[in-house]
Amino acid sequence: MPVITLQLGQCGNQLGCSFFHTLASELSANDYGYAAVNEYYRAGPDTTSGIYTARSVLIDMEPKVVAGARASAAASGSWWRYPSTGYLVMQSGSGNNWSQGFHGYGPRVHDAALELVRREVEAADCLTGFLLLQSMAGGTGAGLGTYVAQALKDEYHAAFITNCCVWPYESGEVIVQPYNTLFTLSHLSDLSDGIVLLENEALHRTCAKLMGINRPSFTDMNGIAARALASVLLPSQSRGPNPGGSHAPNPTSGAPGTGAATGPGASPGLQLPALRRTPGSGGRGVGSEGAAAAAGGSGLGAPRSSASPASCPPPSTSPLAELVSHLCCHPAYRMLTLRAIPQLPPSSIDFTTFTWAAILKRLRQMLVTGSVLEEGMDWSVTPHSPGSGPAAQVPGPRVNRAVANWLVLRGQGAGGVDVADFADPALTAAWAVDPLSVSYNGNKFGRCLMSASLLSNDRRCVGPIQRMLEHAYGMLESRAFVHQYETYGMSVSDFQACFARIEDISQRYVRL
Repeated sequence: MPVITLQLGQCGNQLGCSFFHTLASELSANDYGYAAVNEYYRAGPDTTSGIYTARSVLIDMEPKVVAGARASAAASGSWWRYPSTGYLVMQSGSGNNWSQGFHGYGPRVHDAALELVRREVEAADCLTGFLLLQSMAGGTGAGLGTYVAQALKDEYHAAFITNCCVWPYESGEVIVQPYNTLFTLSHLSDLSDGIVLLENEALHRTCAKLMGINRPSFTDMNGIAARALASVLLPSQSRGPNPGGSHAPNPTSGAPGTGAATGPGASPGLQLPALRRTPGSGGRGVGSEGAAAAAGGSGLGAPRSSASPASCPPPSTSPLAELVSHLCCHPAYRMLTLRAIPQLPPSSIDFTTFTWAAILKRLRQMLVTGSVLEEGMDWSVTPHSPGSGPAAQVPGPRVNRAVANWLVLRGQGAGGVDVADFADPALTAAWAVDPLSVSYNGNKFGRCLMSASLLSNDRRCVGPIQRMLEHAYGMLESRAFVHQYETYGMSVSDFQACFARIEDISQRYVRL
């Protein structure tokens, strides 16, 4: 079912552009079926061109970044574009002031922003929810982005709202980032169904240490984040954690590479559009809006799909809704950590030996230690190490614990590999109802023969939150920059209430 993406502020628009490029690349390289395409793209107005339109709304208070994202999509030579009128810009930014974005620009753009969203909602046959991409440090992405999330919650009560938020460098990107970050987190914890935190520090280290990039740029970091997001949001099938996957679908009806795509917007018997046709695959496909693409059109017209029974994946459901429903079933726990491996330079992939044993061993240790990098983990820590309990007061590394985990396996043998180690009760809270879900897809991801992603509602957020709180309290004690927020109607009591709310969130995770 369709998901509408909102790209908010400079960071959100740049990350969103990388995200849609990554989705397009994977949908072109592998046969996920039309339902997967329909979730994030819709058939364009010109049905003969084969160009699809991203289900996206772009919002920024400065026009440059939005124009750059739209130009990047148009110049990519791919089969998708942004909506021709699906963006909202103004000529002056929010000055890295959360209050200006939320209380200043928010009410001014409320109607225009919801009108853009309404157009995309009406173009969807059945809405799943919204994916908001934003920074937490600035004014537009953080402040206005939070206001937009609030407006969506009021307007679309039944839709899922998932926020993918970029946590700033701890060394400081913006002088007032402690204020902006905590205000954003405080509000979204009540508004959002799930908050995926992507740390700039971790993305930078991934680029430098694992990808071999000497001077990582924001484009490089956005590419890492976009691939991690796509790895969990592309279609996958549920299975059990034991060898062979005890809950795997019947091979004749749902195994990777069987049957034609079905689901919202897909019609039985219709052949899906092909980016690179296979012998005997015939003509082009038809979209959910009923648009028929002309046979023999441009080869860049649509994502890859063929009618061969050996290449079509299982029917696609809605990964975003399933992830949020499973991971954030408790309203007091909304913070999600995303881990994806392997992280390899493209030039090394063809020379790498992939084994599930090695991949899953590293990913599990990342979960145990709370690390988001494959490198530099403490291998002496186990789920049963001292300090694993909720009230442990022992020196040394603290064992990570989670409310719930979602493990996604992609590639050769993903449907049968043993992942029972991730079901260890010591990895999750004692009261967790459904601590582990596992899903898989037989298609390769990012050219890797095997890959795994883990989305966890865990303690990882505690360290960054507590360090940010410490900075914020220090600034508030001296009333640093508070006058800039008071200009838009905020007061010191708003700061204090926000910080108290964040302390509550942090302590809940500490007690897991």
